[in-house]
Amino acid sequence: MTIRVFMAALAATTAFTPMAFAKEVKVAIIQSLTGSPAFIGRGIADGAVMGIEEINAKGLAGEGVTITYTLDDDAGERGQALSLLARRAADPTNLAIIGPTTGAIGLAAAAAANDLQIPAYIQSNNDAVPGAGPWSFPFSQSPAIATPPIAIYAAETRGVKKCTVVSVLDNEAYVAMANVFMNTAKEHGVEASLEGVKLADIDFSAQAVKVAQSDIDCMFVATPAALGANLIMQFKQAGLDPAVQIFGLQSLASPEFLNTGGGAVEGVTVIGEWTPGGFNDESRAFAEAYKARTGVEADNWAPQGYSTMLVFADALRRAGPDATREELRDALASIKDVPVVVGQGTYNFTEDRAANFGMGILTVKDGQFVRPDDL
Repeated sequence: MTIRVFMAALAATTAFTPMAFAKEVKVAIIQSLTGSPAFIGRGIADGAVMGIEEINAKGLAGEGVTITYTLDDDAGERGQALSLLARRAADPTNLAIIGPTTGAIGLAAAAAANDLQIPAYIQSNNDAVPGAGPWSFPFSQSPAIATPPIAIYAAETRGVKKCTVVSVLDNEAYVAMANVFMNTAKEHGVEASLEGVKLADIDFSAQAVKVAQSDIDCMFVATPAALGANLIMQFKQAGLDPAVQIFGLQSLASPEFLNTGGGAVEGVTVIGEWTPGGFNDESRAFAEAYKARTGVEADNWAPQGYSTMLVFADALRRAGPDATREELRDALASIKDVPVVVGQGTYNFTEDRAANFGMGILTVKDGQFVRPDDL
């Protein structure tokens, strides 16, 4: 089912109802609009608000239902995020929390949401989020689901044999994904070793010289976009063999990576929840609408915020306009085949409430992300 068909079907359930009583359902969006995670949080918030406006305009949340929202900035601070969550949860008219932004804060937020018994849809890929209890849901796919495809692609399609994995070590999400890449690569016959960096690092000369002088044929980058682009530029300036194939996480699937790295990131291959510019009619329509709205291209995060609200609207429609928090929680847990604009276009939860919507593999060609020729 495409998003267009999905939306038409939802709209049809309300368009011909003899009596439709207006019902407002409020959600609390808590994202990092400032602070170090703001490059993620602002995009998610922008996409979520855009999604809410479209859902309301088309009546996609159910008969007579309008979603209203508050938008709070946790500034990437754990204490501030938990204080905001507690304050919004104390308001009985708030049906759910959308956020917070980062995986590190997300674990504490998941515990708080379960204590406060309010559904929290958290931008995290950590299995501990659903593990905290039935009230917390991760939007992102866990490393075990998201990362293996690019390791298998590097080993089986590109034929790499020896890979250095360069990962941020002071963020557990990046470490987890780096470890999954290494373990999967090793299972497919690739020798893999780890080089660590920190989020605040700007000088990678020591690591660059060490790696450039090694006999690797592959490098995997597990960092934020701008940091990763800067790192790749410095490694190449240090003499990294041009034949070394460079791969990376979905965090690199961003205009920021392209703009920062320029020609140095040409040929880099990454995974991505979002295919820049879209991969089908619906995602291309989103990309065009987002650029018209904001003046910039959608990166990896706004489409996730938008898709978050599509999933939420599906759960709300099934739970009903007078749903309690518990009924919405149960509807979220039973999400199945919801059309979204990320991954492969269809969103599901596993039995353990792990998100599963697929990943794309993208290569930088002529300054743009494109599908590789060998796929």
